[in-house]
Amino acid sequence: MWQSFKKSVANDSRSGLSVDDSRVAFAHVQRVGGGVLRLDALTIDQGANDEEWAQQLVAGVKSIDPAQSRVTSVLPNDSYQLLLVEVPNVPASEINSAARWQIKDLLDFPVDDTVVELFKMPEQSTRDANPMAYAVATRRSSIREHTELLQAAGFALDIIDIPELCTRNVATLLPQDADGVAFFHFTETHGILTITRQGVLYLIRRFDIGRSAIKSAATVDVTPAELEISTMLQIAKSPDDYDSYSGVTADSTRTELVSAIVLEIQRSLDYYEGHFDCGPPTELVLAPGSDIGGLAKMLNEQLGLTVSNLDFNKLFEMQSVLSPNEQGACLLAVGAALRSESLAA
Repeated sequence: MWQSFKKSVANDSRSGLSVDDSRVAFAHVQRVGGGVLRLDALTIDQGANDEEWAQQLVAGVKSIDPAQSRVTSVLPNDSYQLLLVEVPNVPASEINSAARWQIKDLLDFPVDDTVVELFKMPEQSTRDANPMAYAVATRRSSIREHTELLQAAGFALDIIDIPELCTRNVATLLPQDADGVAFFHFTETHGILTITRQGVLYLIRRFDIGRSAIKSAATVDVTPAELEISTMLQIAKSPDDYDSYSGVTADSTRTELVSAIVLEIQRSLDYYEGHFDCGPPTELVLAPGSDIGGLAKMLNEQLGLTVSNLDFNKLFEMQSVLSPNEQGACLLAVGAALRSESLAA
């Protein structure tokens, strides 16, 4: 995504940093040869407004000097929009500018303060289908503030990425990616589904139901607004498969929340199979800490999918063992640390 920040010389490692209102997560991935990836990660349950988070983070990762590691930072959930659009028919040098005006009526912020970057999707199998891309739109001022925050904390920031692409980075490491894999991750406020195959990203869905809503649904009421699953990518409005989408309403129970997610995952899988000539994904992998409310069991029973749970302790050479909840809390930072310039976005 956005680059041109300070560069460092180390090419065998990268750090990832995720900062939001309630938690700071840091991960450092080192490529030690033979395809082995060494991971060191931790989280601090303090928001970016706490002035001590950077010092605590550096103290917690004693073996790493953040200022000497290339750092990918993750934009907070509420600071950008992700939209599925037709690729503008303009020269490559003008494509981002053209896309900015193409989506201006869909933005939640002024177009004059908007930075847009496109990453193209694979060609669809549907005859005469127009080339599609995901447009990432954010305020220019948000990029500046985010950059200043991290540079003031002493981090050698060189790339800013988004949660969906960080999730993709983890998915492409999975052995199931060779034949196509669906990968689902819960943040506290959202769910993110990606479908990748042989390192190529085919689909992203984002759900407005997160870990906290499901965990609290068994004991407190959940409003209909919290149950509605939005399609920030506009899949509900662009592909014809989604024209009938009208939102989800359900009683405030954990089971119904999970059922709503299962339904939308099924629709996403149907869209993938109908628009790309790849065959169905071989497996759905749940990110660490995402198998809550009986999600894996319901996916298996209702969709007939093989469902497994990712464990970072098996995927990486770990500096210290992390619990599933700890892994889930730092997953976006891990995905950011896996960033490779060879990727398309």
